[in-house]
Amino acid sequence: MSSIDPSAFGNAAPATTASDRLSRVLAVMVLLLSTGFFSAVVAISHNDPGYFDRLLISAMQGPLDPIETGSTEKASDSGITPLPVPHRVRHTQLTPQDFQIVMVFGGEAHLASPGELWRVRVNSLVPGLGRILAIEPGENGGTVRAERATLTGVRTD
Repeated sequence: MSSIDPSAFGNAAPATTASDRLSRVLAVMVLLLSTGFFSAVVAISHNDPGYFDRLLISAMQGPLDPIETGSTEKASDSGITPLPVPHRVRHTQLTPQDFQIVMVFGGEAHLASPGELWRVRVNSLVPGLGRILAIEPGENGGTVRAERATLTGVRTD
């Protein structure tokens, strides 16, 4: 077998070296740029996790349909209809005897009625009890004073 002499092809050897150098330079540049890009993305995501989500959402603001929540009233003059919510239908009206205190903490209380759990505060309006006037914690489970009744907890040991 004979070996091929690169000088037999004229100046083919220097062109190959120049193209190899160019390929290496381009490869190193791509490596540095991609490393810099991904480093910047990781740094931004670490400092502000919602940054790219906000950019994406702000770019989509046109076709999105805004949803108004927090109200079950009829549509206002703004033309935005609130979300429908289910209404509880009771077969009988609630009376003060239907309620019992589950827990009193701070200025709030949890009351139980048949099939329902109520989280109430002072000035809350509760069917069967009326407006809540005062909530007082105590060793017996607390006291809830309303317009139509006063509920007192029973200590169980």
